[in-house]
Amino acid sequence: MADAIHLEVVTRHGVALREDVEEVQAPSVAGEFGVLPGHLPLLAALKSGVLTYRNKGGQKRAVIGPGFAEAGPEKLLVITEHFVPEDDIDPTATQETLDAERERLAELEEKGIKSGARWDEHAARIEWCEAQLALVELWRPGKRGGTKGGETH
Repeated sequence: MADAIHLEVVTRHGVALREDVEEVQAPSVAGEFGVLPGHLPLLAALKSGVLTYRNKGGQKRAVIGPGFAEAGPEKLLVITEHFVPEDDIDPTATQETLDAERERLAELEEKGIKSGARWDEHAARIEWCEAQLALVELWRPGKRGGTKGGETH
């Protein structure tokens, strides 16, 4: 298929997404990158953020956690800690988790702890929650990213 990329997203729970798409945008630690059919081989470290992919059915979005991506001319494999489709994000629960994680980091700071495994764990959870809320906020109708799911009105 010269006009499509086989996108596969894998988490520790198994295959989360398997779909042929026209293009993909993903969040790497060095910034966003895009993949189109015929892409040169690429290996990228991923950070929590928005994964956007488009096919003839329109544009779709999901939030992915940290991981790795391997791109080639016909395939993009994403191996990630988390994957949540846009419609499955619960903004209220996510905001509550974000607030709790920020409190935990503040408690560590009060104890003089500003690095280490516990610090990194809470910081990663904060980044994950912020990525989910950014998707919900930035891509709701009337915002920067247009309409949810790529629909037009």
